[in-house]
Amino acid sequence: MKDRMSPAGFTWFIYFLLYRVIRYRYTEVIQNLSRSFPEKSYGEIKRIAVDFYRHFSRLFTEMPVLMMVPRRLVRQRLVLRNAWLIDEYQAQGRSVMIMLGHYGNWECMSLLPPLLRCPVYAVFKPLSNPFFDRLMRRIRSRFGVQLLTVDEAPRHLLQHNVPPAAYIFIADQSTPHSKYVMDFLHQPTRVITGTERLARAVDAVVVYAVIRKRKPRQWEMSFSLITDQPAATAPFEITRIFNARLEKDICQSPAYWLWTHRRWKTNLRS
Repeated sequence: MKDRMSPAGFTWFIYFLLYRVIRYRYTEVIQNLSRSFPEKSYGEIKRIAVDFYRHFSRLFTEMPVLMMVPRRLVRQRLVLRNAWLIDEYQAQGRSVMIMLGHYGNWECMSLLPPLLRCPVYAVFKPLSNPFFDRLMRRIRSRFGVQLLTVDEAPRHLLQHNVPPAAYIFIADQSTPHSKYVMDFLHQPTRVITGTERLARAVDAVVVYAVIRKRKPRQWEMSFSLITDQPAATAPFEITRIFNARLEKDICQSPAYWLWTHRRWKTNLRS
């Protein structure tokens, strides 16, 4: 069967349904964008929202691709930049924690195992809908990613840190219980600190990853070092660096972040 993307017409249909008909979380998207970019006019905010819904619709049409793409074509779907960071530290017997946000097509992380020399784990929050939870588990584990829930990850890392592996953390979820608050996109934001604490506990290298569109059928995942000495960093330094890099990428191309998720559930404004 010839490998091909879903037709552009289907992408347009999803966009029309989400943006024009259902208006899926439209109020939340506009509110999040307006608060994140107070310097922009309403017209600019609306254009970003339209671009976001178009991108969001393409993600829906790419899910079947991730489910069906042959292993031999994985390198055509996902190109890695600076993958030597992962390989080099793995050769030294060090595990690597890969921190990324809901930016670009984060589900491309499922394609990593054929491209890296070490086992790959993904730490995730189970979805409340059983059907979609099973679907996402299937997509994410198809090429060998081993899944750990957020509750399972600490025990696994503390007990099974050998052989070295790559651990994926999507670290921009809403976290109402965090006591650490920082400014993120012009808003006081509770941020995840668990990844930093785990890195210190197991002396793992911490790497930032961003996934950008390279061309219609291809994504690029770029890695950059946050620290290879987590115990030597100041408290919350790893967390601050991750969020600063993610914020920079969002500001450069805001349509590629997931503006529908409720990042600011807790109102921290004075």
